[in-house]
Amino acid sequence: MLIEKFVVFSIGQEEYAVPISQVKEVIYYTIPTRIPSSMDSVIGVINLRGKILPILNLSKEIGIKSNKEFKEQKIIIIENNNPFGVIVDDVEEVIKLPKENINRIDSIYEGEEYIIGITRVKDRLIIIMDLNLFWEEISG
Repeated sequence: MLIEKFVVFSIGQEEYAVPISQVKEVIYYTIPTRIPSSMDSVIGVINLRGKILPILNLSKEIGIKSNKEFKEQKIIIIENNNPFGVIVDDVEEVIKLPKENINRIDSIYEGEEYIIGITRVKDRLIIIMDLNLFWEEISG
């Protein structure tokens, strides 16, 4: 039985998770500097210890209304060749899941390759996302 760890975060009333291997760190919201003519998805950039990172407003991209003002939100820094941040309402917890507890939902989200699946934790449904694939999809 293969066990994977995921970082669970919330946007509005919904809960999502991302593989912990993709998460570099979580920081408090920092006001991004807007970049003229940038992608609609990118609300700006921040300087994180000398590295300039684009910041994505995930709630806008997935069509879920945030429950919090920006200053109350968190930014999850996603590790890849070109790190970036995603704004979320809150980071809830780290969970361990057996791989067989992740249900594929290809038929529902056809074409949304960044949706890994959905899992049930007690009475909660959590959508598991690959934010690196999401970034590739929206940034072209």
